[in-house]
Amino acid sequence: MDLYREYSPCSQLSSYIDKYWVFKGNVTKGTRFNILPDGCTDFVFTLGGSLNTVENPFYIRPYRSYFVGNMTKFSTLVAETDCVHQFAIRFLPCGVASFIRQPLYELSNTRIHTADLQTIFTDTLTDILCEKETVEEQIAFIERFLQNYLYRNYYEVDKNIRYAVRQIDLSYGVLPIQNLVDKICLCQRHFERKFKQFTGFTPKEYSRIAQFKNAINLLRKPTFDSLLSVAIYSGYYDVPHLSREVKRLSGCTPNSFLVVPQDEDVTLTYVSP
Repeated sequence: MDLYREYSPCSQLSSYIDKYWVFKGNVTKGTRFNILPDGCTDFVFTLGGSLNTVENPFYIRPYRSYFVGNMTKFSTLVAETDCVHQFAIRFLPCGVASFIRQPLYELSNTRIHTADLQTIFTDTLTDILCEKETVEEQIAFIERFLQNYLYRNYYEVDKNIRYAVRQIDLSYGVLPIQNLVDKICLCQRHFERKFKQFTGFTPKEYSRIAQFKNAINLLRKPTFDSLLSVAIYSGYYDVPHLSREVKRLSGCTPNSFLVVPQDEDVTLTYVSP
């Protein structure tokens, strides 16, 4: 059985949510998992097992809920038990801003217990999710909850920032930022401030991650067996430039994405293969 599975949101929530994901199964205690930046944010409900972050010790306890802020670099988790079970909502860039009023740049590269964050989610929801028998029932419950919240507390993220995020995604991170500023008719300083408020990133940081995501997807395709071709198609200057960026953002070399990871060095990524 696959440890990691993804599920699509309903159409009413697709402009806010990228995917629901479930990480469930038996693991070897001490197994390390690299989590790669993807531009998104997550609410994670731990339904069993426990994990620990490596960079700054932070125990992810069972039967609690956590917010994972936007990541500008990879993070490493270590399994503290021989099984894990997590259910999570992965919000699109800008998507979570309709549910959290706090500027997202204040939450960058953080994991926070939801009890310590003013948000719509609590550990009570974790208990409810534990009572559901299937993933489909868990998703149905969460979607009703989110739709009811939006009905009562609708908050629209600046449409210019949504547009900018979409254009950066479509260009795989190589669109010059000045082109965006010119199209949306905002001064650069004002644009960058609002972009960081609603996404947690500067436009340059987000573009860097979009370019990185594209490179990882290309590396995983059997049609791309040359690092030079991947570098060219993903907009890097050369192979050393590609290697530096992949190493900085993933902790791994580009070659490691050309082969299946070994059990003792599993890499989890929220970038769709």
